[in-house]
Amino acid sequence: MADDLPKQSERVQALLAAVAEDRKFLLKSGIVVGAFFPLDLMAFGALKRSISTASAMIMMVNAWNMVCARTLLRTHIDTSLRFSAAWLVEKPHDFAMNVLRGERIDRMKSSSGQRLTDAYLVATRAADYPWLPDVYAELSGYVHFSGSHIASSVGALANDRTMEIEISELDLRFPEFSWVEILECFRETTSMLRNYLDGYQLTKNMTSEELAAGRPDAAPSNG
Repeated sequence: MADDLPKQSERVQALLAAVAEDRKFLLKSGIVVGAFFPLDLMAFGALKRSISTASAMIMMVNAWNMVCARTLLRTHIDTSLRFSAAWLVEKPHDFAMNVLRGERIDRMKSSSGQRLTDAYLVATRAADYPWLPDVYAELSGYVHFSGSHIASSVGALANDRTMEIEISELDLRFPEFSWVEILECFRETTSMLRNYLDGYQLTKNMTSEELAAGRPDAAPSNG
């Protein structure tokens, strides 16, 4: 069936190629330099989930499957947000160990005493990613069965109060803009994760004197 599908626009195809390149770059971020810490394991988990999600996103966009593409974007955001929570706690490596033990991140607290709920993480990162609150809110309905899925099955509404129901995995009615938006947000989310991975890798290459001096300010220490 894939051979019978129309091609996405050139702009969308260019973004898909960029997502594939971002995925390759993420793989390079998985190299461990120096000592090994609990947060390294959390970083590996975030990398694994992200490159898997990127691969699936490419397939879903090429298959014109918007429902699954939106679910994948929400998953990708979740990975980046929850990994970034390590920058909000007092002891990031203890935090990573708690996650490995199966403790829920949304029941843990930041260094300021705030619960690390998804809403709190979104609000905390909104200054750097202004698109995040609106996109996150819109996509949340795609994680669990909700009105978003019901709405996606409605093909068209007529003036005589009849409606057309569309039961198909294909979402050909979405305009180019919808596919562009989802891929651009996906790349922004990858950039978010990369920033935290690069920051953590940087601290692992710093001397104890440099860490004591507070460079970089936002990165978890190795202690």
